[in-house]
Amino acid sequence: MTSSFKKFQFCAACLVCFCLAPGVRASEVQEFILDTSIHYQVMDNFGVNDAWSIQKVGAEWSETNKNKIADLLFSTNTGIGLSGWRFNLGAGINHQTIRDDWRTTESFETAPGKYDWTRQAGQRWFLRAAKAHGVNQFFATAYSPPLRLTKNGLSNLGHDASSTTNLKPGTENDFAKYLSDIIAHFRDNPDLTEQINFNFVLPVNEPQWEWQHGQEGCRYSNADLKNVYTVLHSRLVADGLKTKILGPESGSIPDMYAFDQAARDRWHNGYGNYLNWICGVPAVAACFGGVISYHSYWSDAMPGKLVSDREQLGKAFKHFPGWKIWQSEYCIMEPGRDLGMDTALRVARIIHCDLTLVNASSWQWWLAVANEDFKSGLIYTDYQKPGDAETIYESKLLWTLGNFSRFIRPGMVRVELSGPQDVQGLLASAYFNEPDKTAALVFVNCAYEAKNVRLRFAKSSDAERIFTTYITADEKNLEPGQKIIGKNIFTVPARSVVTLVSESGSNKKASQVSAALNYDKTIKN
Repeated sequence: MTSSFKKFQFCAACLVCFCLAPGVRASEVQEFILDTSIHYQVMDNFGVNDAWSIQKVGAEWSETNKNKIADLLFSTNTGIGLSGWRFNLGAGINHQTIRDDWRTTESFETAPGKYDWTRQAGQRWFLRAAKAHGVNQFFATAYSPPLRLTKNGLSNLGHDASSTTNLKPGTENDFAKYLSDIIAHFRDNPDLTEQINFNFVLPVNEPQWEWQHGQEGCRYSNADLKNVYTVLHSRLVADGLKTKILGPESGSIPDMYAFDQAARDRWHNGYGNYLNWICGVPAVAACFGGVISYHSYWSDAMPGKLVSDREQLGKAFKHFPGWKIWQSEYCIMEPGRDLGMDTALRVARIIHCDLTLVNASSWQWWLAVANEDFKSGLIYTDYQKPGDAETIYESKLLWTLGNFSRFIRPGMVRVELSGPQDVQGLLASAYFNEPDKTAALVFVNCAYEAKNVRLRFAKSSDAERIFTTYITADEKNLEPGQKIIGKNIFTVPARSVVTLVSESGSNKKASQVSAALNYDKTIKN
């Protein structure tokens, strides 16, 4: 063995993601085994919602600051590289039961079958920006039918505490035509920058809640949902649209696999049990595009609930092979902004659990931009009205979502990464892109101490993979770190999220790795 090869061996053991402390014992190292041959769900997208604040930012802000927001959200180089964008179809301005102007928005509709396509200008600006950045998955969402189609003429239930829904009886066809007309307009838009194919339409949001005040919303019993879904499906097919229906956007994980007794008692009809009721009923299932969706709200109050709810949902979902499931909306339902790692780590472990316990193929956050004192935004602003400073505050949550969204691209498959999973400590998951053989491994360390990790590989050739590290922590925002060889021990810092991204192509030989990492220049004996 030559002295230079001995030196390479020494350096390969020492140059790691973040320098391993001397004298670390084997018992202090957590091992994870990567097996890229064991496949789980194919990933579709990571996304966020434009409701309702984007209308203000897009319509009233300077081009410079709008572009800064767009880059943070969509750029795969300087931002978090979102791959999905949710566009709100406003129901019409309602100041009777919605006092916050940031929670209600105009509608394209001016009269039955008549539209003003210059409306929702702020939202359309960001729709164009998303497309320009390469986003190609778009979702049209109606939180309420347009005002003329609701029982009370409002975009929520207001004082109506007894109706199963606010959709006016017999207007399902009108509602379906309204949605189809808008989707067709964007598909055929002569302005190519705004020519959008909506992959999915979401006619209903969280149908089991009361939706009486505060923002747009409409409850629907299961019977009401069936009417909406079947009529809308027929309309989309008749109009030659490829857009699929997505739903039910359950506001609760348990309601996906069990009936909501509280809703049933209040409105005397069936609510919940959505997996069985949608995927298991042929007449309803035929209306969907093979994807069902839920929201993760109120599911992280206790670590046990964080895991148990998702384990039960994952178990129930296995009864419906051929379907995909999306986690399509979440924020932490607590007052107070938190730009730091506390909220970021809470959400990162929720993402991990939704992806690994439920096998969610998509994960989407609630608000892209928030101006409220609530844990609802990726980006915050103090802006309220024209003339105010266009402040932009980046949260750590924004960048920890980026540890997933920038590197886990549509079409990648989650693969086996077995090892200890601790929701109070270290969590890890892995994703693989078959065409170019790249892999992305995401480590979430919620603990207040660093965790030492060794990767093992089911395929011996994978042990020579070169990984680039990206870290989000108190002082780092998705910051690239040193390169490592996969088989070497590395350290995940305390309270951080670290993504390991392997280089494309076939694995390099050790001699190539040595040259690539410039060991002689970076290691001091």
